[in-house]
Amino acid sequence: MVNNRQPVAPRKCFSRPLRSRHYSTLHQTPRFASTPTDIESSNPDTSRYPLVESNFSDAARQPWIHDFIVRLEHGRKTTRLRIFMKRGQALTPNAYANSIKGDVIMMRVAARDCTSVVNMRSTDSRLADFVFQAALERMTKFQGVRRTRLPNELIIKRVRAFPGSP
Repeated sequence: MVNNRQPVAPRKCFSRPLRSRHYSTLHQTPRFASTPTDIESSNPDTSRYPLVESNFSDAARQPWIHDFIVRLEHGRKTTRLRIFMKRGQALTPNAYANSIKGDVIMMRVAARDCTSVVNMRSTDSRLADFVFQAALERMTKFQGVRRTRLPNELIIKRVRAFPGSP
């Protein structure tokens, strides 16, 4: 499925930038990026539509953006993140992970509504990088010669998210 995002009607929404994690084709290290998000005025807590197209390079080469949810179960906590990426073979290689092509955007999924996104915390950088490395093999197969489908939800289980954390 190309896009799982639920659009918001333009006359009933306002736009607000939300923090996301950007794995770019230009930078060796991932960075936080500001992603414009349409928020429904009548229900601002649950109806949010991220406009991630503005963060992707190579827009003319392939306009389609794919997304999937990664559920990280660490200890008694569950964290969901949504990964946005492209599939084209002609895309520029990712500077952070050479095995995939194009930019990758990661956003935190809302706890109340799994179709909505929320602002990433500044402390989510380690968590996002861990999830990126864990999902890297699946993303590589998705873009590869023998292409596989992306799951609706990829589940990663860990006793603790980070070794050495209490």
